[in-house]
Amino acid sequence: MREEAIKQGIEKRYESCLVTVPREKRVIISLPKDSLFSLIAFMKEQGFQHLSLITCVDWIKEGKFELVYHLATYQDGIHAIVKTRIDRANPTYQSMIPLFAHAQTYEREIHEMFGVEFVGNARLTPFLLTNWQEIPPMRKDFDTKEYSERMFEHE
Repeated sequence: MREEAIKQGIEKRYESCLVTVPREKRVIISLPKDSLFSLIAFMKEQGFQHLSLITCVDWIKEGKFELVYHLATYQDGIHAIVKTRIDRANPTYQSMIPLFAHAQTYEREIHEMFGVEFVGNARLTPFLLTNWQEIPPMRKDFDTKEYSERMFEHE
């Protein structure tokens, strides 16, 4: 099974990561942020040529954001989910643009919705929200109800 070979290759190269194969054509990798860029580059060399999504999860109680990268192979359709956590108080990580140019769009959206800074992405400008003056709206400490009551008329 190719997924097991991928798992073993990653575990051999990156000792501090956790790799699971929950089912056929799926690999989930969790690792420290210091190894993420290197791992994504390694996976690209191993055939994961498609970055299909980058997203973010707010773990407010832990004081962390989790960056989640979805990669896929074209040959055998394996989907890899790569996760790392960064500090919520200083949410900064390096851009994946050197590996995948279209990462710019995903990073721009995460910046706007969560406030994560991606070093090396020169286009972290407003994307969807215009004249936004609040904390990023996807953070768990953003009060949607309070914002709605303050901004819109209610009858």
